[in-house]
Amino acid sequence: MRFILILFFLLFSVLTVSPFIVQASAAYAPQNHRLHTGDTFSFKDGDAWQTIKILDIHTDAHTNSTIHVLIYQPSESKPTLKTLRSQPILTYHAPTSEQLFTSQWLYIGNSTPQNSELKAYFNYLKHNDFKKYAAATNQKVDDLIFRANTLYTTGYALSQAAQYEQAITAYTQAINIFPLYYEAIDNIGFAYMDMGEYEKAIEYFDRSLAVYPQSSTALYYKGMSYINLEDIHNALATFKQGMEDFPEQKQIFEEMYLSLLNSTH
Repeated sequence: MRFILILFFLLFSVLTVSPFIVQASAAYAPQNHRLHTGDTFSFKDGDAWQTIKILDIHTDAHTNSTIHVLIYQPSESKPTLKTLRSQPILTYHAPTSEQLFTSQWLYIGNSTPQNSELKAYFNYLKHNDFKKYAAATNQKVDDLIFRANTLYTTGYALSQAAQYEQAITAYTQAINIFPLYYEAIDNIGFAYMDMGEYEKAIEYFDRSLAVYPQSSTALYYKGMSYINLEDIHNALATFKQGMEDFPEQKQIFEEMYLSLLNSTH
């Protein structure tokens, strides 16, 4: 239970990194330690040793820092850098804070994170900090965007030719390269609308809005998809939301909202 609470804390705490004191130990040193990438720490919880490894430390413009860690499976014996090479991994990536590192934690040593250990962290960066993702994976942002745009153009041409399944494949490949490409996500929604699969279309319009909440286009066509599903209740709610969220486009949302209201009376 205690480790479950610590794991919960790992996933949701984001505070400032600072020097801290680790418990004195003949086998573990030093006592005064500033956090670095690759640092590995452990503490004993009952009969088990809980161990983590720092994958990266990110500090923003306000000097607030997030520590990204890998969490090993608990072990019965005190871990060392050598034994951890074969230790199973419980969680490949979790953002945490310096507060996790109390006097209970023992500093084991430093071991540079391997690419196999960084995959989940790279995926996190890909969806949250694309520029840093490109740098961390030795790629150029412009090259990645060019590849995504090429696939987007291919998808658009396929959509125009009514080859919707192939278009969705091309758009999906573009999104896999650049997950924040909300126009490609929108176009998958349009393709599913053209195929008459309105529930799938709504799924992608919601995904687009999650990436880019300012997309009035995604919200409008989400409402249109509800109309095609004859789900007037959700259609009204969607167009009403559009009137509130996008005052500059209020008229187009209001027209659909009032038209639906009139059709239900």
